[in-house]
Amino acid sequence: MINKGSEWNKWNFHVHTKGTNKNDQFKSASIDTFFYVFFKKAYENKINAIGITDYFSIEKYLEAVSYVDDIENKLNDDKSKLFSEDEITFIKNIFLFPNVELRMLPSTGRERLINIHCLFNPNYVKHLENDFFAHIENQDSHKMNRHGLTEYGRSLADSITDENVLYKKGVDNYIIDLKSLKKIVDNNVNFKDNCLFVVSNSSNDGASAIQKHYDLFENEGGTLDGLRKSIYELSHSIFSTNKKDVKYFLGKRLEGTPDYTEEIYRKEVSEVIKQRGSLKACIVGCDSHTENTLFSKFTWVKSSLTFEGLRQICYEPEQRVKIQNEKPDFKEDKVIINDVKFDSTNNIFTQNLIHLNPNLNVIIGGKSSGKSILLYSIAKTLLPEDSILRNETGNEKYDLKAIDSEFNFEITTKSGISQKMFRDSSENSIIPDIKYIPQNYLVKLAEPEVNKKGKSLNKLVRDLINEDSESKLKYDQFIKNVKEKDKQREALIDKYFEFLDEILKLETELKTKSNKEVLEKNILSNTEQVEKLNKESGLTDEQLAKYKEVQVKLDAFDIKQNNLKEDLSYIQNTLSQINKLSQDLLNSKNDFLENIKTTEIKEHYRDELSPVNELSELISNSLNNIEIETTESGKRQFKNDNVLKTNLTSLTKEKQLLNKELEPFQQNDKIKKKIEVLNTSISADKKLLLDIISLNDKIIERKKSLESTQKIIFSLYEKSYKEYTEIISGLEDRTQQLERDGLKIDGISQFNFKKFTKNIIGFSDGRKASYNNYSILDSLKKSTDKTVFSEIKKQVEEIFCDILNDKYLILQRISKKQAVKTLLDDYFYDYWKIIYKNDKLGEMSTGKASFVILMLIIGLSKSKSPILIDQPEDNLDNRSITSDLVHYLKNKKLERQIIIVTHNANIVVNSDSENIIVANQKGQNETESSSPYKFDYINGALENTFNKIDSEKDLLKSMGIREHVADIVEGGKSAFISREKKYRFKNNIA
Repeated sequence: MINKGSEWNKWNFHVHTKGTNKNDQFKSASIDTFFYVFFKKAYENKINAIGITDYFSIEKYLEAVSYVDDIENKLNDDKSKLFSEDEITFIKNIFLFPNVELRMLPSTGRERLINIHCLFNPNYVKHLENDFFAHIENQDSHKMNRHGLTEYGRSLADSITDENVLYKKGVDNYIIDLKSLKKIVDNNVNFKDNCLFVVSNSSNDGASAIQKHYDLFENEGGTLDGLRKSIYELSHSIFSTNKKDVKYFLGKRLEGTPDYTEEIYRKEVSEVIKQRGSLKACIVGCDSHTENTLFSKFTWVKSSLTFEGLRQICYEPEQRVKIQNEKPDFKEDKVIINDVKFDSTNNIFTQNLIHLNPNLNVIIGGKSSGKSILLYSIAKTLLPEDSILRNETGNEKYDLKAIDSEFNFEITTKSGISQKMFRDSSENSIIPDIKYIPQNYLVKLAEPEVNKKGKSLNKLVRDLINEDSESKLKYDQFIKNVKEKDKQREALIDKYFEFLDEILKLETELKTKSNKEVLEKNILSNTEQVEKLNKESGLTDEQLAKYKEVQVKLDAFDIKQNNLKEDLSYIQNTLSQINKLSQDLLNSKNDFLENIKTTEIKEHYRDELSPVNELSELISNSLNNIEIETTESGKRQFKNDNVLKTNLTSLTKEKQLLNKELEPFQQNDKIKKKIEVLNTSISADKKLLLDIISLNDKIIERKKSLESTQKIIFSLYEKSYKEYTEIISGLEDRTQQLERDGLKIDGISQFNFKKFTKNIIGFSDGRKASYNNYSILDSLKKSTDKTVFSEIKKQVEEIFCDILNDKYLILQRISKKQAVKTLLDDYFYDYWKIIYKNDKLGEMSTGKASFVILMLIIGLSKSKSPILIDQPEDNLDNRSITSDLVHYLKNKKLERQIIIVTHNANIVVNSDSENIIVANQKGQNETESSSPYKFDYINGALENTFNKIDSEKDLLKSMGIREHVADIVEGGKSAFISREKKYRFKNNIA
């Protein structure tokens, strides 16, 4: 059989067979007919291990073994084989073990019999008659072997002469004394090492699997008799499917209740161990007494199909046992490495397949034994990008071609897809998103300042969060939004200072104009002179009044003509800006449509946003309509008809009419010339007066725009801050995933006080030290000090105004615009505060920080592909390994395949590694090996155990996996003892 270490198999712990000592309801005509049905059903239900059960006897177990031994010779009437080759192979690999069912009677007088099952190691069967059946006696001193049971039957009914009937009579009434059982356990080490006790709570056959043990404890309270308590302490496991029982015996009765904590869990575990002797797995069997119910129930057990494999449920009662229909720890076949193989010449590397378990695979071996080469080869074959495989000089850690010029390496997934390390460059990786954590990688991440080349912890966390494609999309959009707001802010600050410059120019220009009062008086004086001259020319009062009307019209005309000129200039400039914006909008819309992949959705938005095209075309046409051309004669005129041209034509006609109206008042040439001079002066003064009014209006307008722009700038400043709060909120789902591992990530919209202070002081006049007047510029503030946005905004606005008003003095070489841009730069960042066991990541020891980073790397990855870790203990302190890493690996291996190189016994043993790969290089240790390969490997389960065989010269094959662990890994023996003390029944420690 292929050896992948501890794997999930279906076990049926409690199955009776035809001829069972009690309640035999099987209808098969013969034992052979029965076993045909029995094993056919076992094959159909894929039952890998069966506890052949009977009261006080293993005779039925021996019959089953005998049948299997001869199964290839079982024939139909036509001499054809009863079983197919596949069936025979499967059945012969079923682990059969004896389950001897005993009955005990508590001393409370309630007549509630307790059934206890003894599961025996098949290798110990030959000793049972002497060590067990002939040692146990009932209250009447009758032994539990066939002779004793028959004699006990005779003592109850001496009139019966049939030996079989007497035996049955004895079986039906036989009840053992717990002291007899405990005496064997206490005095016979071999017996203790080869037997597991499972307690049932009923004497009614077929009912043991539904007993509610915990309800019994509740109902009887503190009066539970000593015998029953002793039986539970003696037992290794419980027959029950009741959920209360399952949780209680695992120390998790209160799990899922409000305010449940790790401390409550530890207290419960301690109490169960104290009251019941140990944590225990709940298991089930079909307890069949008819053919119809055979294998209707089963238990999933993760172990080798051996008694030592079964014993593992004592050490890992939660993770090694599941009562459910579907196979536990489901992982997709495509992300499971099934096996790997070196392709090597000259026997440098083993040519045998190295099988991997879907859960935790641990690679161990002596120094330079090829442990890391194996892990590195897996990583190099699958990683699409090799930067992590290179050292600081840029070279690959292992030059595999230098070790073997013909070297190659092949990986096969559980789905049957294979891939080689050296392959065509166009062939993509079959598992591209594996995680590879090389030796010392974690410490480099934990101490970026020490290693110089490392990224900041905050950036590391952010990058890990954004490994998720959906989160990356959100974050990329956030960056795009922030950059867009940066551009908007830059443009607004430029606009703000343009307004300031315009105001300054307008105010300077205003100073060059005449005094408004002087102009008004001069206009009045000249107007009176014109009136006087008109009177001298003989105009009547009526004509003078008419003249005044015409002058008013001329004044109004001048205003309209001036407005038209200003409107033309403004419309040309503004439409040009709007046209540019519309083109940008059109380009953005086109980019937006280009990036939509779904045709139907793209067409929807193409139709919905078609007005953008129409708007752009409309604005472009409006700009083209007011284009001005110069004729051959040098005259400037509108190229196309438009509202401005129409207005200009109308004004020209109006001017002609007004000139005609003036003609009657200009008959006397001498007076006419004087009036013309005066009117010219009046017109000039009025124009100057209009200019002054216009300049004042523009200054007022620009100041309003200045104030409005300042408000928009700080509104945008707040919106930029909100981008950070929104992205942190948007990524909460990612960070919350880690809380189940005890890791808390708080996203904070943080202001970088340190960077802000440095930049502001950089443009400040140090002689005046204006920065000392603002608490936000305190040099003692750190980048991670508490951020209160309202306070930050208030002080930034204050500094902004003080720079403009020259209250905050800056260096002469720095313009105010430069200073303001630096002041209003984006100093916010998304800060990810990591807390584990009340410690912040940046304040942890290197060892603890390395473990937390490991949790982040694994926990924030949405991938379910394998995790490869090379010697994590080099980065962690011993406490982090024993209290944190071991627990973490035990949980994570249920979600993802893990392959880890280690020298640490706690990782190997206490993480309950499913598959141990032992590496060896010839000539690297004292014991020579007969293996033909320089680098050789063997793998198997932790429960694979046998002492060193001196005659076996191939070192890897000379002892069991457990013995290799004890021999190679520092502290291996102690780790096994510690594990057994922690989980195993207190009186059963070898």
